[in-house]
Amino acid sequence: MRLAREVRRSPVPRSVAYTLDIQRWGIVSVLIALVVVLGVTSPVFLSATNLRNILQQVSTIGILATGATVLMIAGGIDLSIGSIVSVAGMVMGTLIKAGYPAELAILVGLLIGCGIGLINGLLAAYTRAHPFILTLGTMTAFQGVAITITEGFPITDLGQRFEWIGSARIWEIPVSVIVLIVVMLVCHFLLGYTRLGRIAYAIGGNEYTTFLAGIPVRRYKILFYVIGGLFAGLASVVLASRISSAIPNMGADYTLQAIGAVVIGGVPLTGGRGSVWGTFTGVLLLGIIANGLNLLHVEASWQYVLTGLVILVAVILHEHRSGK
Repeated sequence: MRLAREVRRSPVPRSVAYTLDIQRWGIVSVLIALVVVLGVTSPVFLSATNLRNILQQVSTIGILATGATVLMIAGGIDLSIGSIVSVAGMVMGTLIKAGYPAELAILVGLLIGCGIGLINGLLAAYTRAHPFILTLGTMTAFQGVAITITEGFPITDLGQRFEWIGSARIWEIPVSVIVLIVVMLVCHFLLGYTRLGRIAYAIGGNEYTTFLAGIPVRRYKILFYVIGGLFAGLASVVLASRISSAIPNMGADYTLQAIGAVVIGGVPLTGGRGSVWGTFTGVLLLGIIANGLNLLHVEASWQYVLTGLVILVAVILHEHRSGK
């Protein structure tokens, strides 16, 4: 019981917080270097319009990565988040085309995310298989579900009420960016100032010790998977409304990008440390690379090569500065 009270009350250790600050500077230095180089080579890059476009383009991966941050800090991983985006988008599109209100479709999309997250959480909590393999299976299965819903055909023209989230602006700030900021603030508060956040760090740091402390580890692991699924459903809403359509494989490319951004931002695959703002630097890094290479008219094949090299440099610098 005493150990349980310590888990509930104790903040994130100062040593961990200091390490996270050191790690974050490694990524920030790479970001600054990229901004300087792209600002010099492309006069359009630093324009307000382009910077706004970058934030709007990374809103989907940012929401996905923020949910994945919570889960991965707790020692979990979910490869099916991209499939959740696809399934939720197809179901929302089908409901809207059937005449249901956009608000109901959005609610159903969020519930689908929670439901698939619950399935993944139950599998991770009550089986001995590694969640990487488990969610690889659910990723494939639910991607098939997304394709089956409309036999592979996209759903377009989802209506102005639904598309408002992806196209509207408030004080010249895209609504999708506002949603991303709110999601990040909520998760930052959850991880840094609540008992749930302390339990996430504890489970990721040492699951067995946390169990001995009297914490119902399985219950919380399931909850963290549901949280990740919820944000995947929200990312589907933002993406579908921004592109004004639901495509069966629209989330396929987002899984590894989101998880990559989380790892680049300082969350190890073993869990136990990391932060939302570290993840945001990873998201920005990927977004700036993609945007800058497009502005410089770099061929698609070379974009993959250069993106991979920049990520390698960022991760190596990140680990070097963390003293590992």
